[in-house]
Amino acid sequence: MHLPKRILLATAALFITACAQAQQHRLLVVYRDGVVPADAELRAHAAGARMLRRHDRLGIALIGATDTASAKKTLAAQTDVEAVVEDRVLSATSITISNLPIQINTLQSYDGLYNTPQGWAVRAAGGAPTQWATTQGKGVRIAILDSGVDATHPDLAPNLALNLSEIDQTALPSPCDDGTPQDQTGHGSWTASLAAGALGPGTGDVAGVAPAATILNIKVLERLPAVTGDATTCGAGQASGLLSWVLQGIDDAVANRADVISMSLGTLVDLSTGDGAGLKATFDRVTYAASQAGVILIAAAGNDGVDLSNPRYIELPAQARGVVAITASTNPDCAENLLANAACVAGAVTMPYYSNYGAPLNALSAPGGSYPEGPANDVTKPTGWIVGACSSGLAGTQPSTSTIDQMHSYGCFGLGHQGYVQAMGTSASAALAAGSAALIRAAHPTWDAATVIAAMYSTAVNGQINTASAVALP
Repeated sequence: MHLPKRILLATAALFITACAQAQQHRLLVVYRDGVVPADAELRAHAAGARMLRRHDRLGIALIGATDTASAKKTLAAQTDVEAVVEDRVLSATSITISNLPIQINTLQSYDGLYNTPQGWAVRAAGGAPTQWATTQGKGVRIAILDSGVDATHPDLAPNLALNLSEIDQTALPSPCDDGTPQDQTGHGSWTASLAAGALGPGTGDVAGVAPAATILNIKVLERLPAVTGDATTCGAGQASGLLSWVLQGIDDAVANRADVISMSLGTLVDLSTGDGAGLKATFDRVTYAASQAGVILIAAAGNDGVDLSNPRYIELPAQARGVVAITASTNPDCAENLLANAACVAGAVTMPYYSNYGAPLNALSAPGGSYPEGPANDVTKPTGWIVGACSSGLAGTQPSTSTIDQMHSYGCFGLGHQGYVQAMGTSASAALAAGSAALIRAAHPTWDAATVIAAMYSTAVNGQINTASAVALP
């Protein structure tokens, strides 16, 4: 086995690009009264469009239109329509990779990385024997809305109960991903392992905060080529997906009895634009419905380093109605130092350079990591990064260098097929906080979602989640 390779993950903070539209123009129509009218299909036809899907529980309709601008104007003018937004592509920001082909021959056969300084983030977030003596999260269902999960990974397979994909490749085809629930990017496996990686004999080298919680894999992002239409750039591609897939994923998580939804994704939105306000209304409708159904929604605050005190900008879904936003924090055994070749030195827990921040987020914080990396050849030394599972792509395939086929697939970012990876970002923070919420819920099975969230806030220390105190509440 190899030491996890290291990667700077900015994929937690996704952004909506104006130029990256679905191949077929699609619109989301949000109705004011929360009810899709009976004649919605006729209205769409009158606007020069056609109904693609009714989301009756949400009061939202997805329609396709050749002339998007005209259809949008016609539908938005209807008195019972709250917003009409384009079904845009969410595109991940860039990542930085360095390979660490270090053999680990001295660690035990399971939970080996967790039991070294590499496991600092999970322990700091509450994944430790003290809390596990009370509960390991058994019976709590965590929906991971991400790029999928590696269903064959020994740290994930024991807890995996649902594999569902929202990917519709007729809307957004990709030569880099087959659209199945299997993770072909790596991001979803990493976050799932931080939330609920399995513990004990027969598992792998990491463990999650809630190692007995159930994982619901709901794939809402696929690997797209770095250059649109160029399959030779799949290796540098990032996890991307349509807005409608994310919204459908939230709804399907509720339908599949999720207790917690973890969303290590997001978009920085300018509310001064018509689409910005519409996106807020659209997310609010879906996230509030989920919270009212008793689900705890957790979302990454984003990696843009932006002060969200400016009311013009918000991060979605982190600032959507009913969602708990999570910012990042650093390792006290390896204080943030951005100087090249810096060594780990103990210091205060701080917010790392990349994390979005600001009072309007009303955020909690959880480990996200930062520089320094720590020694490249010694897992017994501290690191500022966060280790987690990655993906070996489609079963029975070799790493691809171009398009996917029966023999080749993509898996762990640009690293080929890799079991583990080290990274940083608010993606980790959200997943770790989701694991914390699962432990609290399992420890207090009579509590509703609002009470769990209130406990997370009331027990936080300087904004940092304090799972031990929340689990110990009467």
